Amino acid sequence: MRIFITLLMAVFFSGPAAAATAEEDVARYVQIFSGETSAHQEAVESLAWMGMADTRVFDVIERRLLDEAQKARDDRDEKNRVARYIRALGFSGQPKYVPTIERFLADRVYERYARTALDDLPDYEKWNPLIANRASFDPRYSDDVNRILNMLRSDDPWLKRIAAKRIYFAHRDEVLLESLATELKTAYMKSDRRYVDATAWMVKALGSAKHPKHRPLIEEVAARSTESKVVSYAKKALESY
Repeated sequence: MRIFITLLMAVFFSGPAAAATAEEDVARYVQIFSGETSAHQEAVESLAWMGMADTRVFDVIERRLLDEAQKARDDRDEKNRVARYIRALGFSGQPKYVPTIERFLADRVYERYARTALDDLPDYEKWNPLIANRASFDPRYSDDVNRILNMLRSDDPWLKRIAAKRIYFAHRDEVLLESLATELKTAYMKSDRRYVDATAWMVKALGSAKHPKHRPLIEEVAARSTESKVVSYAKKALESY
């Protein structure tokens, strides 16, 4: 799951802090991808955590990909822009775009982006409905915060990992830190190997806030976790307090 850089870049395209309807989100992305390309990179990267699956958005992206892939291949900047459209189709979680992505598997310029998108797509098919579930949105918080809370509440360790990275890179809201601490108390004791990386990122994100009230929990993780990676992250977090 190669989304570390994606999440880092998405810090710079967090969208409106206030609440927006699903239709407003769709309209915003359609407008962006139908217009000038200067905002496309950040817009694509933000799709990694938006929970966006509406085909009205991704049909626009698909059309640009098919129209521009050939003429962009010999210009590095343009190639990178078009390659991100392939990544975006993976973030859609929509199987209808698999044939389009597969067209680029035999293309040495775009192959690695296509493979990554095909890896991402089935995950986002599961994740997007969870991330974007507005039934659980709390009107006291921004849409971005509500999306992260949805990720933390999920049963998927990879999705919890994305949430922890979003908190580390972009959000230090108290409600997120409290939810993160609650999840960490349970996660660090799990013997399931799938949780190791997610737990390490939870420790890193919680420690980065340097809130005194969370220090005892990080100390507990450092002392009691049986996973060396988690212990290492906890000790580094404590050193930064």
